[in-house]
Order: sequence, then structure tokens, then C-alpha cells
Amino acid sequence: MGIFILGGIVFIVAFCLFKIAAFRKTKSDNTWLKLGVVGVLDYVVLVAGTIGTGILFQTLYSLGHG
Repeated sequence: MGIFILGGIVFIVAFCLFKIAAFRKTKSDNTWLKLGVVGVLDYVVLVAGTIGTGILFQTLYSLGHG
């Protein structure tokens, strides 16, 4: 279970870095709708990455510990 938590933490950090990059790239004339779309896309990446990393880590753990 700790492996899933580790994967979650890694992708929360990645999500935060994506958001910081998105805010730096937006200009003052961009709308909140565009930032919302970026936020939703980043969230989808976060969820998919967390699930994928958890499955990968769990598989490697199971292979290593029989």
C-alpha cells in the first residue's frame, strides 16, 4: 500500500509543477477557461500516472518478493 502512496506523492508534485508552468506561460489576456482546461488535463495526467505507477511498483514488488 505504501507503494501507491509513494506514486501518489510523486504525481502530486508533478501536478504542482505542471500548474506552475501553466501559470508562467499564460499571459494576462488569457481567460480562466483556458487555465481550467489546463487544470483538468493536468488532473487527468495525475490520476493516470498515479494508477500506472502504483501498478508498476506493485508488479515489480510482487516479482521481487515472490
